Amino acid sequence: MPWVRSEYAGELAVLSVWLTALLPWSVSYFNETIAGRDVTVINIRFLFFQFHYLSGISFGEQSIDDLVQLIHEIPAFVPDNQQLEAEIWVAGAVLFALLLALSFLYYVREEDLTERVPVDLVRLFGGAFALLALVFTAVVVLFNPHQLTVPVGTLFMWVFAIVLLRIERT
Repeated sequence: MPWVRSEYAGELAVLSVWLTALLPWSVSYFNETIAGRDVTVINIRFLFFQFHYLSGISFGEQSIDDLVQLIHEIPAFVPDNQQLEAEIWVAGAVLFALLLALSFLYYVREEDLTERVPVDLVRLFGGAFALLALVFTAVVVLFNPHQLTVPVGTLFMWVFAIVLLRIERT
């Protein structure tokens, strides 16, 4: 029995993209000594920004720039030994931005796109999720030597890729 009926596959593809936009793709933490204090650094990474919280330092001592970094700020924010991870993350975010734009277009013009585009758009979304899952899995693997990283949204990307690629289309 299929997980999703064929007539709802387009809606599932769109909702999968939107849910992925809301989920953090990873959560990580590590211990560090900052200004003579032992702190726990917690990074909650979304596709287009991250929360960088220092547990052990009050919010009053942290500026908004210390707490939130937008995607274009990430390469300058991370240490030199994590530049590759940051650059791959930015590339993945660009790919996701294209998928997000396509999802809005597909939501508004599903019938037009289905007729005009020569490929099955649900399979295209599934393939894009597989590529995103590979990209963000690579970043998680690269981050892990520096900080324990849990691939929350990355696991969902894998699930969405598998589900969308396996839907029986009629």
